[in-house]
Amino acid sequence: MRAFKNREPFEYTMGLSMGATNRLLSVALLVTLIVAFTTRNAIQTAWTAVALCSLIGFVWVISTKDTTFEYLGLNSSGLLNAFAFIVTTVMFSQFCISLWDSPLVGTYILSITTVGTFWWTIGALQPSVV
Repeated sequence: MRAFKNREPFEYTMGLSMGATNRLLSVALLVTLIVAFTTRNAIQTAWTAVALCSLIGFVWVISTKDTTFEYLGLNSSGLLNAFAFIVTTVMFSQFCISLWDSPLVGTYILSITTVGTFWWTIGALQPSVV
């Protein structure tokens, strides 16, 4: 029993705590239920649930980006960052177009603005290693 009380801490820190992840998933469930009751459309409700859970998963991966990239052996700068930004922008735009039937050009402009804002915020909050 003494081994459980004096355990060694991990050599890395997780980005989001489990409590924060649970709160995000609870909000995703609440929003999905609201969409289900207001629209009465199963496909739109399913798309909402998939999108919100995917977004939470993406936020968790970004919050543990250094650990994830270290274990996968990826370089987190340059071309990989640009590719991830483009893929995220296209996925968000296509989701908005399919869900709300919004115009193509305006959706991509809004998507670049939205994803770019989140990308900049994550980059500003990420501690730099000296």
